[in-house]
Amino acid sequence: MSIKHKNIFNNLNLTAFSKQLLDVVKSATEKYWEQETQISFQAINDFREIRQEILIQNFDFFSSQIKVEGHLPVVIRLDKIFIEEFLEASLKSKTKIFKLSSLTPLEVKILNSYCEFLYKKINDILIPPKNLKLSTTSEKNYNILLMLMLKDGQSAHLMLSIPQDRVELKELKKVVSFKDEDFITSATTVRIKAGSSKITLEDLKNLSEDDIVLLEDSDATKLTLISGDLEKKFNVKVNPSLIIELDDEEKESYIENIDNEVTMEKNLWDDIQIEISAEFEKVKMTIGELKQITQGQIVDLGSVFDNEISLYVENKKVARGELIIINDRYAVRLNEVLNNNTKQATAAPKPAAKPQPQPAPKPQQAPPPPKPAAKPQPQPQATNQEEEFDYSDFEK
Repeated sequence: MSIKHKNIFNNLNLTAFSKQLLDVVKSATEKYWEQETQISFQAINDFREIRQEILIQNFDFFSSQIKVEGHLPVVIRLDKIFIEEFLEASLKSKTKIFKLSSLTPLEVKILNSYCEFLYKKINDILIPPKNLKLSTTSEKNYNILLMLMLKDGQSAHLMLSIPQDRVELKELKKVVSFKDEDFITSATTVRIKAGSSKITLEDLKNLSEDDIVLLEDSDATKLTLISGDLEKKFNVKVNPSLIIELDDEEKESYIENIDNEVTMEKNLWDDIQIEISAEFEKVKMTIGELKQITQGQIVDLGSVFDNEISLYVENKKVARGELIIINDRYAVRLNEVLNNNTKQATAAPKPAAKPQPQPAPKPQQAPPPPKPAAKPQPQPQATNQEEEFDYSDFEK
């Protein structure tokens, strides 16, 4: 059966006690062994069996039980490296191997003497047993593991097992110093999804400005919050300013195909359907609005609807536009189609929204002979420093 490790170091108010204890142990150890050392806390637990502490499961200890009149004993344990290091220095022997199972009476006496000396020093910072009555806390120990850094770079260990009622330690009280309401007006950035739809590759490459893309999988009363891996639908108030009325011709198709445009040559993949989704970008919301969402309340996001919304295919932005409502679903009226070179190269040109400056022709010695009129060439689209959609991404 595996032993579950439980270190309660961080659950106790050790600030004052740990400093006192480390100072006392360091002072007593250096005075007794006449050797400088550095000591630090490693762990504290309340196990009945010390081997439950995973940090010492493979250690061998010399144990010294210090009797306390009218109370339970204190146990001090020294590991093998501690014994070898300090006995070697004390007995001036570099050839003897100190084995716990075969210590001489003199060696045992030296180690017990150190433990008694150490306890007398530690006793000054413990609660006197005469002030205590035996209780359930008397029967439980705090096992305190200390590490000593030695001159040769090795680390030795010392463990103190002290009845809990003799140690003035209390569990830390975890107090929440703030409330959710303190951050009700603080803002954070999230993504808001309006909906999605299925369209063919032919429809995708024929998208143009002023087209309307209906989001079949949408509801004008709901939006989806996206934050990391979290997606949560929430209710919103219908914004009347987004509702539009379509004439009969527009109702026949929400994605327009202009009749006078040159028909693109279809290939095998043009009828394949792909998912296109519509999302607002970098929407700022207050913690108060997010709290309303998690509580299932209807949220008024009028300011969000003023933001630009974009169409995505496989996380690639393909178009930008404005959100509208048709019947009970969302749609997007396109203001810009990104990098749709396939369509522009084959379709009749539309009037440009803004005239693009053309380079002045170079002077020539004689006018060239007339040539057949060249086909209109597509004008480059602004990149806006974003990854743009390319139809060839979907022809692999």
